[in-house]
Amino acid sequence: MHFHRPVTTTLSLTLCALALWGCGGSGGGGGSTTCQVSAVAVTASATSVSPGQKTNLSASVTSTGTCAGGVSWGASPSGGQLTTSGLTATFSATEAQNYTLTATSTDDTTKSGSVVVGVKSACGTANGTVVTHNSDVTADETWAGDGVTHSVVSSFTIRAPATLTIQPCALVALAPGVDITVAGDTSGNRPAKLLTTGTDATTAFVAFLPATTNQPWGFLHGVNAQSLIELNFTILEQAGAGGNFSLFAAIYMSGTGSFAIPGPVLKVNHLVIDRPVGAGIYLDSGSAFTSDSDLLMVMNAPAHPLAMNMMAVGSIPPFLGTANAYDEALVIGPSEDVFADLTINANIPIHITSDVNVEDTSASHLPVTLTVLPGAELRFDPVAHAGDEGIRMVFGGTGNPGSNPVGQLIAVGTPAAPILFTSAAATKAPGDWAAVVLLEAGASQLDYVTIEYAGAPNGFVSANCRPTGTTDQAGLLVGSADFIPSAGILANSTIQFSAGFGIDAIWANSSPNEPDISGGNVFSNNARCAQTYNGVTPGTCPAGGGCTAP
Repeated sequence: MHFHRPVTTTLSLTLCALALWGCGGSGGGGGSTTCQVSAVAVTASATSVSPGQKTNLSASVTSTGTCAGGVSWGASPSGGQLTTSGLTATFSATEAQNYTLTATSTDDTTKSGSVVVGVKSACGTANGTVVTHNSDVTADETWAGDGVTHSVVSSFTIRAPATLTIQPCALVALAPGVDITVAGDTSGNRPAKLLTTGTDATTAFVAFLPATTNQPWGFLHGVNAQSLIELNFTILEQAGAGGNFSLFAAIYMSGTGSFAIPGPVLKVNHLVIDRPVGAGIYLDSGSAFTSDSDLLMVMNAPAHPLAMNMMAVGSIPPFLGTANAYDEALVIGPSEDVFADLTINANIPIHITSDVNVEDTSASHLPVTLTVLPGAELRFDPVAHAGDEGIRMVFGGTGNPGSNPVGQLIAVGTPAAPILFTSAAATKAPGDWAAVVLLEAGASQLDYVTIEYAGAPNGFVSANCRPTGTTDQAGLLVGSADFIPSAGILANSTIQFSAGFGIDAIWANSSPNEPDISGGNVFSNNARCAQTYNGVTPGTCPAGGGCTAP
């Protein structure tokens, strides 16, 4: 997109009055005027343009007398397109070089003015200037853009407190396997930073490319919470030769630690990652995107475009995936637990590979709320063999009842954007994963939610009044000795393709069917009834147990 300033034409004509003659007694008068041009000036709306981009020219003539005030236009060297209209003109050229645009007075051809307009190389095209880099950056440094190629022949580190700034239209050519590492100083709380300053996706971006075609370079690597990377309108091509420890990702970040709330260390603003060796981005060890990140695109990735710790999932910016093996974010341990408030958005499906416990396990025992936004999708790894225990997402109460913090689930979708809890299998089947389990779940609310292909063995053995001879397998397990749900905890929702019940009611109440939380919801293609009887206290279960809803 090109922006042009309005053209303003300045023409200054200075008229000088000649003195009337008259001395002595003779009367009468007379006069004459003579054109004299003193200067011609030329301005341009832009003195640096991309190939094909127009700049607007304006001439002004300073003169005295009865001058016509016109100009003739010229361009040197030739090859551009100059369109004239009196004192104004437009100019564009496709060849990258400097052009001198001249306006010559038609009243006095010895008087002229000019302006130089530079047509820069098309962004992404080398201009012939090559700068070689092979040493660490220890003080603030700027790499020029406008088609300059920066040849990185060996891996180097940006060390605190330095910032490396790369200007728009720079080409960074990296030798095979070469990395750029950012190393902040955590002991002195001094950051180091890699900053690219692209401003748009067509005429002013920054490109990181392999120096040798089809021989991938390493990765951009932030090593700790003071190692910051900010990429604006940037392209990374054929990166990820770092190794399996980094999941062969184009960007590999570390942060505050695996069991700490993630710190924002990576900002992306219109970042494109194309043909990485493995993942696009791996956020490890308590690292996360910044809250103002905007638009990430990963293309042609043979692995998951994103991999990260669970607590970083909420930082994922708007995402576009094209021709990737899996268009989903892979959650990686060592723990996939949610130990502080977390919001999961709908920017990309989330692939979960092990049990998730939503609770604060610290000495503070603070309530923890997982909020899932409309349209979000959580996918759970399927069991390896039929009969194996499946993955569970458990909210509160994983230890002794009454002594644990609360874990709440707020999953409120809309009719147009329901929330989905499902299997990650390519071919889904009942019993692929275990269940959503609301044990001590506070004021949880599930609205316009679908839970499907769950019901695998889950490891729970309750004393509820489910039908005799059955297990606690279900898509949704609800309740504990300390948590009796409200009747409206589940609304406008669907539980389908469960290998067991729809809802396993494992709370205890005075009646075996109190409350009925199945009403107003849809249950289809489940192996057993919609909702079991809950436990009874005081008293005993009805003979044979049973179901509140068929």
